[in-house]
Amino acid sequence: MPNTQAEIDEAFLNFVLERGLITALESETLRSELRRRQSTQKNFTMQALLVHKGHLTNDHADKLFGQMMDVLSQPTLLPDEDETGRAPQPQVGKQTTRRPTNPIDSASKPTSKRPTGGVDKSAAPTDKRPTAGVDNSQKPTDRNTSSVEDSRATTGRSTTSRTTGGGQSGWSLHRDTDALSATDKAVPAGTIIAASEMTIAQVRQKVGIDEGVKLLSDKMQSTLAQYQPDATADKKRYVVIREIARGGMGKVLEVEDTELRRSVALKVLRKEFLGRRDVVERFLEEAQITGQLEHPNIVPVHEMGVDGAGNLYFTMKLVEGLSLAEVLLRLREGNRDAQREYDLMKLLDTFIKICEGMSFAHNRGVIHRDLKPANIMVGRFGEVQVMDWGVAKVVGRQFRSESDSGIVLTDRLDMGAAHTMMGAIIGTPSYMSPEQAKGDIEAINHHSDIFSLGVILYEMLCLRSPWTGKSSDEVLEQVREMTPVKPRERNPEIEVPAELERLALKCLEKDPNSRVDTVAELAENIRNFIEGRAMGSVEYSPLRLVIKWVGRYKKEVGGVLLTLLLVAGGIFGTLWYIRKLDQDKILGLSDDAKALMAEWHDLAAEEKFEEAEAKIDEAKNLFQKVLAVEESDEAANAGLVEVADAARELRELRAKAAQAKALREQREQLIADGRKSIDTGKADAVWGFRQLESAYDKASAALALEASNKEAMQLKAEAANELAKWARNERRWEVMKMWIDRLETTGLLQDELKDRKQEWNRR
Repeated sequence: MPNTQAEIDEAFLNFVLERGLITALESETLRSELRRRQSTQKNFTMQALLVHKGHLTNDHADKLFGQMMDVLSQPTLLPDEDETGRAPQPQVGKQTTRRPTNPIDSASKPTSKRPTGGVDKSAAPTDKRPTAGVDNSQKPTDRNTSSVEDSRATTGRSTTSRTTGGGQSGWSLHRDTDALSATDKAVPAGTIIAASEMTIAQVRQKVGIDEGVKLLSDKMQSTLAQYQPDATADKKRYVVIREIARGGMGKVLEVEDTELRRSVALKVLRKEFLGRRDVVERFLEEAQITGQLEHPNIVPVHEMGVDGAGNLYFTMKLVEGLSLAEVLLRLREGNRDAQREYDLMKLLDTFIKICEGMSFAHNRGVIHRDLKPANIMVGRFGEVQVMDWGVAKVVGRQFRSESDSGIVLTDRLDMGAAHTMMGAIIGTPSYMSPEQAKGDIEAINHHSDIFSLGVILYEMLCLRSPWTGKSSDEVLEQVREMTPVKPRERNPEIEVPAELERLALKCLEKDPNSRVDTVAELAENIRNFIEGRAMGSVEYSPLRLVIKWVGRYKKEVGGVLLTLLLVAGGIFGTLWYIRKLDQDKILGLSDDAKALMAEWHDLAAEEKFEEAEAKIDEAKNLFQKVLAVEESDEAANAGLVEVADAARELRELRAKAAQAKALREQREQLIADGRKSIDTGKADAVWGFRQLESAYDKASAALALEASNKEAMQLKAEAANELAKWARNERRWEVMKMWIDRLETTGLLQDELKDRKQEWNRR
């Protein structure tokens, strides 16, 4: 029987494939997707994936899994024997299948588990699911399958290409690839995209484009016309996993790079556009512009080329997560998970990252022209990337300083392509600037992107669009003429900070010169708001500036006010006490006061500070009562001096004792908590390392309070030793080496240290 989870997953996939519940193409797709999911979900299984994808129900999957385990647990037959121990008689036209003879064979040789000539149709259900991403109405209803070489050459697996009955060619290599650029076809999962010897230069020459798009500077003379892929025509470059989206110019697919073994997004141009010079040039320019904008907040382009069927494509990073449009939609719908994850501060942090990417693009002489939430991806790990530069405009040094470098240059700028588009409206109505809405191409510059960013910021603040038009024409008219209402008036249910409201409206000024000057300045304003500073692009009244200043330094202001109150209280208390002395007129108490002063020091030595303080206070009262009657009494005056010295000394003794006690209690608490963390960490094999790290930190904190504390040093050594063992179990050798070094610095647990070093040397 299989003895690892990987072998069980592979055996179950083959078991389901044999019964016709999935196709061979689906099996390859499921195998790839399980590998990706297991990189983030360690306990995810093939059974769970089949249920998640809708191929099986939970009950059906459990039943099939039990059947498979029963089969694998039966006695293994030799290749040439049957149940009676005799060699079986050969049967014409029937394929013999064998159970795996050992756990490794069950995973590494799937061909012994599934037929090579086709799927048994008699075992397949009549209501068979279509291959992921393929329109079932377009599939041939009667087809045979024949195996073709899989792009994963090292796995030994096989996938299938489809042919229709009667010998007519169905989904051959190139016909599958033709589905990439066809608008009436869905691309089947498992479709192989082959490399081609055709270069981008040949494509440009074919459509009448003389030169490639220029790169960064004259020193970099490599162009698209010089791009020559080192690949043969039958080389399998990518395998389609699923279709992500499609538009007027082409499709975006998730594909697996067969060379780097990673998933990427592939954008392919519709084949009917290959004969149109303007469309091809725009497609190539989008790839070149995006490829030159190398920034963490701009989606990177990996490759551009021509596949075996002549389709023009380029690949980009596949961003897993949500678009900003989906995030805002969930917030509008009141999704509590989204509200917890994306509060205003998180949205503002996302907005800053968008601005940083756009600031980089503007510095390189490129404006986006179609900034909107749908073109901004928010990844699962906090990454933010600006997508879809298909209508970007290269404006060169129009709004850049002479000190900037690395300008993006294209032939479209040199040929005056902007003039040929005069009067055209490019962008999305709800997010385009007034100059875009008017079709004034010459007036479009970086301020146009700032207007779009203002719309996005407006939506982040109130979850509503500033425009209320019901149609594109109405929205365009409002963009050109209407001044948007304040976000708090647009959605009174949401509390909108007044400063951010004014900043958003400043970005939405009709006059480009009245908007925020640069995207970098816009980002800096948001940072200032988050940090409690004044925003440079927002006007403040004097009172508002004072409130802002007090809000930023509220601790300091509160301390000053408290000090003033204490001083005032002391003055009034002293005056009241003097009046009280005048009333009492008590005389002859100097001797009693001296007797009290002789007692306080012994009490303080025994840490009876309250009693000692009471003695001093009582003596002080007696001296003051004497002076109230006779201001020139020398004994009373000398007594008050002694009282003051005693009170000061008592405060110092009390402070030292309190500090020593607090440090002692804090140290003991840290050590106790550290012990608990070690015990908890040892008991938890998965997440215990977090508790062990916490124990190490607490031991270090205890040592910071008392460097010579042996108990804390012992705790630190034990935590470092346990963390080294955890790193060893996880095979994270560099981490293990770090903890070994830290264990060695403690000078304790020498035997354990020796064992850990030996284990690390044997890695």
